[in-house]
Amino acid sequence: MKRFSFSLIFVALAFFLSRASGGDLSDKSFWGVRLSYELAAPGDVNLKNGYKMDLYGNGSGFSAGAVYHIPVFYNFYFEPGAQLYYNTYSLNRTLVDDSLDDDAGSVVKSTGASARMWGVRIPVIGGYRFDLFPGFDISVFTGPEFNLGLSAKNHVSVGSFSASSSAYGDDGTLNRADIKWRFGVGVTFCSHVYGAVSGAIGMCDMSRGRSTMHSNLFDITLGYNF
Repeated sequence: MKRFSFSLIFVALAFFLSRASGGDLSDKSFWGVRLSYELAAPGDVNLKNGYKMDLYGNGSGFSAGAVYHIPVFYNFYFEPGAQLYYNTYSLNRTLVDDSLDDDAGSVVKSTGASARMWGVRIPVIGGYRFDLFPGFDISVFTGPEFNLGLSAKNHVSVGSFSASSSAYGDDGTLNRADIKWRFGVGVTFCSHVYGAVSGAIGMCDMSRGRSTMHSNLFDITLGYNF
């Protein structure tokens, strides 16, 4: 009887562990590709004297890249990657018009104003996968990602005329480097097709000079795992 009880306990424990680990402790590493729509949400520019300036508004963009999925223990995983991104901020046209008036000495109204940024991003993400059905799972993930801006332009249009100036460098308004903390939820269909929603909170000051500003992201991601 005792042996039978111990056998039942052993079988129940083995079943629990197999369910927790998706029934396979030898999950293999794999590559995946990702394409995301991104909503960029910069915060107010905080001036040193305690005032705030609404210089930047929400913008949008995209990112594309690859990840490498590494199983760690049971359903925990590590997933570093590399991405190329393009994002925009809208610029406060009232403030832009004021600066144009000062430069031109007359009233000038802009028809468009934005900051446009290209860069690379290195996410270092960890997560846990819940295996719900064969070929279908849900994962939760979090971790830092390192952003390095390659090019950024403040672009202003006045009618059919337009002009751009660098947003990086000594005369620019933005810093190149940022670290964001990402968190989100992903779903895998048919073992290969991937989708996710996630957000990333900016942890570094992105504004140059005597002011501070942090920028956040919201992503909708589609991908494929090989």
